[in-house]
Amino acid sequence: MTTLIINKMLMSPELKLILIAILCALLSIVGHFILSSLFSGAYWLEITAAIIPLSFLFIVFFSFRFAQKNDQR
Repeated sequence: MTTLIINKMLMSPELKLILIAILCALLSIVGHFILSSLFSGAYWLEITAAIIPLSFLFIVFFSFRFAQKNDQR
């Protein structure tokens, strides 16, 4: 119980959203790296590149839900 309280104090909602934004930036960089001509022959990288936009949609959806839940108006 006390660790849950400590984790809530250390991770503010703004910090969580910043970490999500950093994750999105890293996914974008990885996607550009995957689509470079260096890896043009690997079939599994095309599948991985196709999953990245879908993961962005999930991240955006859950980020909006998280922001709505933590809205302090």
